[in-house]
Amino acid sequence: MQARLLIINCPGANFLHIPMGTFGLCDYLNQRKIPAKILNLALYDETDMASLLDHHIEQFRPTHVGLILHWQETIEGGIRAAQHIKSRTDPAKIICGGFTAGYFGKALLRRCPSVDYVIKGDPERPMELLLNATEEQEIPNLIYRDGNDIQANEVSYFIDKETLSSISFSRLTCLFDHDVYIRAVEEKLWFPVFIGRGCMFSCDYCGGSRESFRLHSARVKPVSRSIAAVITDLKRLKEFTRKIYICYEIDQGYIKALFETMKEEETLIKTFRLNYGAWQLLDRQFLELYKDLFIIDNQDKPLFEISPEVYDDKSREGVKHHKTYSIEELKENLSLINDCLGIGIKVNIFFSRYHDTARTYSAIRDEIFSIFRLKHELFAQKHIDVNVCYDHLSTDVGSRYWENYVEKPHDPDTLISWKRRLRDREQYSFPLDNLCIFIPKALSEQEIFRCELLIYMLKGLERQSHELFHILFRCLDELAISAVEEVIIDQYSNRAKNVFKSMDHCKLLLDLEKTIIQYQSMLSRIPFIEDLIRLQAKKAQYQSRPRQAGSCNETKRPRLNHAFISIHDHDYLDLPGFLERLQKEGPSNLRLEKTVFVFLADEIMSMSYETYRMTIKAFERGVSLDQYYMLMRRKGIFSLSYHKKFLAKMFQNGVLY
Repeated sequence: MQARLLIINCPGANFLHIPMGTFGLCDYLNQRKIPAKILNLALYDETDMASLLDHHIEQFRPTHVGLILHWQETIEGGIRAAQHIKSRTDPAKIICGGFTAGYFGKALLRRCPSVDYVIKGDPERPMELLLNATEEQEIPNLIYRDGNDIQANEVSYFIDKETLSSISFSRLTCLFDHDVYIRAVEEKLWFPVFIGRGCMFSCDYCGGSRESFRLHSARVKPVSRSIAAVITDLKRLKEFTRKIYICYEIDQGYIKALFETMKEEETLIKTFRLNYGAWQLLDRQFLELYKDLFIIDNQDKPLFEISPEVYDDKSREGVKHHKTYSIEELKENLSLINDCLGIGIKVNIFFSRYHDTARTYSAIRDEIFSIFRLKHELFAQKHIDVNVCYDHLSTDVGSRYWENYVEKPHDPDTLISWKRRLRDREQYSFPLDNLCIFIPKALSEQEIFRCELLIYMLKGLERQSHELFHILFRCLDELAISAVEEVIIDQYSNRAKNVFKSMDHCKLLLDLEKTIIQYQSMLSRIPFIEDLIRLQAKKAQYQSRPRQAGSCNETKRPRLNHAFISIHDHDYLDLPGFLERLQKEGPSNLRLEKTVFVFLADEIMSMSYETYRMTIKAFERGVSLDQYYMLMRRKGIFSLSYHKKFLAKMFQNGVLY
């Protein structure tokens, strides 16, 4: 019977990308007359898994099913898929591959009786031999059952550059519902371009590092495809998508050579938008090539990703184990990117917590302060499309952190139980945004709680009280952290751990105000704090409260609704302008610029107090609309058509009624 392989990308929360080696494996097998197709279960609701599996198995009739257990997110979905396939009356042989499968190896077969084989490392030749019914003991890289025992053959097959370059990673028709997949990845990081396999770096946290590859794939050095092979894939790929992603930069010279070759192909110039994961800083040559080759505009801005991971320069080299770059060099690189590409590019800078370079509360506090101050500095320097992300450490099986800090790291149940405990909030009381494995044991539970609450509050201020966040860091610098810490000690140290779910942002603002006022060292640096907090509290109130539109019918003698109006000493919402004034005049010498803020349903309108006094404040005196228009005409303030549109907007938003 002709062997047929259905490869399943197993469901995993928020992880729908198919590992790119899967497309290459399909092409490798199809070139050798072995039918192979891909089903991406991660595209669909998990409740539909059984019916989708049944439908595609009945349609394609595979003799073997390959389950991709690559990144850690898919292990539970993979086990459920294997159990369902084996429950059918016509069960196929099940083969697991990928980083996670290779790492656990024999233990995965012991844990999962539904799985028949594991392939460790490169799968192309082993899969070909297995599907051609070669004796199991003759197949390299194969782990299999032998009666009651489990045998592991030597990992002796490693794909070479010639073979890797002879297969395609862009034949998307081998994927069921490939059009659905393309639309989905275009909403995320875009379609990955396959460059090579393996890594030359040894980052502690990464499951794709040099040391990790030795553990899960027995690979000791990377292999890259020929540039000609990548060009061929790009020519085919442009028929499916114009949005691509590259995140394989073990040699930036290779990438620049690829770009140079692309420029020689007329059909590839200004054809794609490229999201780029940079492993190093980007030099001018790279940026100029990028500018010449890829689409850059404001409609759908491409993204550069840069991952320093930790702020301290020495610690960064300790985590990554190779010479990287300093934060000052990173800042200079952002300026170079802006000079070369303007505002057509977004940049995400990734930091993570917790690393074993910071083992005390004081050290982590310094890291927190430095990262949030960097957010402020980049904003103040008008790097408006630079986003500094600060998330929990995401570590993978096979990483140095996993090996060093996890009990029973080679037991699949360790990963499964960790995932369940984190998902069900059994491990930590605070919200997690990654599979966080390592937290320094030197930290007490109370110190971890303080770290998390400090970060949570700072992120909340940045998101909900943007102006206050940046003004605090401009005026108080490190004292901004001290002020938030004081609030935590005074108000939250004895609160239940569910504070993360129930925090009242307006109360946080008032607690901050109270804290700053009671310390002269803080108040002298930001003497307008009460006025600023009053505006931020009003803003938070109207952001959280659903607004009902006012009447579109204009009352002949309208009244002014002061609930939607707030008068303040400065125009804080013109944040770049206000920060410049702080720089030039100093907080204690600021000239009053009395400003009126009008809270509309979808915006906050600001005007000088003088403009307010000369215009809509007139309705406090009970003037009619006709009298108002006559008054504006006599004062020569704007045009009649302007005022009619302006007042219509005020009526629609309930400011006038």
